[in-house]
Amino acid sequence: MAAEVAVAVNGLTKVFKIPLEQRTRLRDHVVHLFRSPGHRRLEALKDVSLEIRRGEFFGIIGRNGSGKSTLLKILAGIYQPTQGKVKISGRLSPFIELGVGFNPELTARDNIFLNGAILGLDRKQVATQFDEILGFAELEDFVDQKLKNFSSGMLVRLAFSVAIRAHAEILLIDEVLAVGDFEFQQKCFNVFRQLKAEGRTIIFVSHDLSAISEFSNRVMVIDHGVVRGVYPPDEAIGEYHRLVEARIEPSFASPAQSGAEVPSVRAVGMFSNGAGPTHLVHRGNAATVRVSMVNPRRVPVNVGVAIYRSDGLYCFGTNTFISETPPPPEEQVEFEVHFSDVDLLRGSYYLLVGIFGEKVATVYEMKERAYEFRVDQNDDYEGAVFLPHTWRIRS
Repeated sequence: MAAEVAVAVNGLTKVFKIPLEQRTRLRDHVVHLFRSPGHRRLEALKDVSLEIRRGEFFGIIGRNGSGKSTLLKILAGIYQPTQGKVKISGRLSPFIELGVGFNPELTARDNIFLNGAILGLDRKQVATQFDEILGFAELEDFVDQKLKNFSSGMLVRLAFSVAIRAHAEILLIDEVLAVGDFEFQQKCFNVFRQLKAEGRTIIFVSHDLSAISEFSNRVMVIDHGVVRGVYPPDEAIGEYHRLVEARIEPSFASPAQSGAEVPSVRAVGMFSNGAGPTHLVHRGNAATVRVSMVNPRRVPVNVGVAIYRSDGLYCFGTNTFISETPPPPEEQVEFEVHFSDVDLLRGSYYLLVGIFGEKVATVYEMKERAYEFRVDQNDDYEGAVFLPHTWRIRS
């Protein structure tokens, strides 16, 4: 039924004209007065159509530059579409550029009332929730400090804490928690759970695939402005990984790069349960990381693999120097590190792969985010790792 549709997008296209040269000074404009700088055409969105149902938590994922944020800004009314129509049924609150309207010369106290007014809250409504806003943001000790002295993390905490008080039926959320620390992100996720339980319509853009999987009813995958499809969360994440792999991950059978002088990583993959390469591991299962490396000069090398959580927490690291199992100095080497029991808890993670010499100080390559993966679980334990345990009642 039409009444159940909160957001309807039909044939949406957005084209930007990007100048081919920058003219930032008055002299540049005078010298080139009669010559157009010229433009190139960037089609950020191409014929996007979708319907989001009332009360749905709708995720949007895609590589950087795929058009996710452009779509949300059109829904928020920040950008106007080049073509197509958008129909919003309900009051909308964008969590896109948190803190817009904040005055850095005013205190946190004054800015809470100012931002509340921008979001449609009267002074009495803000005053009643003032302590809750400060408490959630954990900024009680800074309430009378000017915002210009706040860190970016403090600003996001304050802005988010005010924004969630708005009485909106539709929320647009675009990676606003990226600069928040892990504990604050978990508090925000608890808010998402509450808003979802209240039946709010939430459109959520994020690179945190664990959050996308947990919260979303459906997920849209977008690539270079084109909608690849709308799927259940796990199918969408699988499609996203296929897009990533098609662009950045070479085959394990790839030949060595011609002209390469130092040892380097050619490919990284993760395998679990005897299947092909996977980006999803269930807690408690075994997993194997496979690395393909080239070593044109056949110098002695060691290799390290480290696991990081998506927020940068260093979870675990191992290398062939510690384990005294250096790979043979051959031109092409493929090696594996096997984890018999992955006891990381639910979340998004990535691998760092490093190649160094006989001494740790001789670094040949340090490949950041060499492979991304997600850990899922079938229970509600929280934290970074699972520690086997038993409870005993003592009377």
